[in-house]
Amino acid sequence: MPASVIPPPPGVTVDFDHPRQQKVLEHYLIFGIGGTIAFIALCQRFYTKIFLSKGLQIDDDLTHHSQVASVVTQAMLVASIAEGGMCAHAWEMPLSRFVKYSIDVYVTAPVYMLCNGFTKLSLLTFYLHLSPQRWFRICVWIGIVVVSLYSGCITLLMLFHCNPVRKAFDFTINDGKCLDVAVLYIATAVSNIATDVMLFILPMPMIFNLRMKIAQKIGAMLIFGIGSITIATSIIRLILLPKLLTSTDPSWDAAPANIWTFIEGNLFVICGSMPTLRKFFKHFAPKLMGTSVNPSSYGGVYHASYANQQSHNTKSRARSQYQQFSDQNEMHTFHSDHKRGMDDDSAFTSVVVATGGRDSADDMSQKAILQTKTVTIQRD
Repeated sequence: MPASVIPPPPGVTVDFDHPRQQKVLEHYLIFGIGGTIAFIALCQRFYTKIFLSKGLQIDDDLTHHSQVASVVTQAMLVASIAEGGMCAHAWEMPLSRFVKYSIDVYVTAPVYMLCNGFTKLSLLTFYLHLSPQRWFRICVWIGIVVVSLYSGCITLLMLFHCNPVRKAFDFTINDGKCLDVAVLYIATAVSNIATDVMLFILPMPMIFNLRMKIAQKIGAMLIFGIGSITIATSIIRLILLPKLLTSTDPSWDAAPANIWTFIEGNLFVICGSMPTLRKFFKHFAPKLMGTSVNPSSYGGVYHASYANQQSHNTKSRARSQYQQFSDQNEMHTFHSDHKRGMDDDSAFTSVVVATGGRDSADDMSQKAILQTKTVTIQRD
């Protein structure tokens, strides 16, 4: 019988050909279903940006890199499960299989760290479009530098924490030294949670100061809140981490934490693609979004009706650093009115129905008609 890396407990019969494994089905389902949903969400984002917006930007490229890293991580671990490595007891793996499992873990750890970093950088570069305010942009750029530095440093440490490097996954090597991986992984988990919280808090002052109804503010906060749901998955993984770092049977004990890694990796892409969902559905299902669409408007002519009684509020907004969310920018900009000409992402909404009086439903009465003017914007 081949030797295993650790001896089995007394009275346990070892079966190398059919090792016992835990939470196998959960891994397959999350990878299959969650990965498919993430891919569809990314396709929706790309379609909206390419055909209904200005085109792909750097945040879309970073999200794509994140999705690729997430798929690579999950695919390698699922392959390890199929081979009887991940989710199995270490004593039910011959030494050669355990080394193969260790290589998979060694490779996927830094790849997933890149997935995490790309996701945060994508969101931060998206934030750069939200407001021209100096303090906000400085904070965003500081966040970009911090995330880039710690993601790069931790990725390199995960790859080169042992000397020789092979000692990190080959337990037959007795010479050499390794850094304490427990400290490295805990530092990674804590820094991920800290940056997740930072990314959630950063746009909140912008939302609080917007000139919009409370319900609309809550809706905007929910969009960012859903995008920050990975805070919960990071906390759960941090709770599971101490037991894993002290385990003598890591391939078995890592299974619950890996499930949350799979969930988080898919959520990175799904949540990152949510800001374009409303625009996507407004194009394909305008009635569902409560919007009427003029198909000819996508050729470059955009019609919008505004109430004259709002002119005073518009002048007031021009003096403010904050602007109400519009259907047109889909949360891509908080620019003041005098700067909207430069960055307004209004290329997707053909008709905006405005009120003629206090009642938003009053669009057909004589009073509404008298108080409404039509603005036609021609874009080259």
